[in-house]
Amino acid sequence: MAESEREYIGEKSLEGQASARVRGRHGGRPEVVDDMADYARSLRANGVHVPQIARKLVITSGKNKGQRPSVAPVYRILADADEAEAEGTT
Repeated sequence: MAESEREYIGEKSLEGQASARVRGRHGGRPEVVDDMADYARSLRANGVHVPQIARKLVITSGKNKGQRPSVAPVYRILADADEAEAEGTT
């Protein structure tokens, strides 16, 4: 009985997430580095290393406003830019 109840709850959770996606709501933390992406890309194009780029960026919104991002999100931003560029040229 408990197993079927867990399955039912899981199914309902997935249905709720799908319903939210249809309405334009996506789970997870909001992106706070969207406006920094162009600046990060231009710095990398000029040959600046990623840890130095991370030290130059400042988060402009959210609970970490005014702080600097770690290196991992900067790598993610740059990887997304590379992926978008590859899709555009192919």
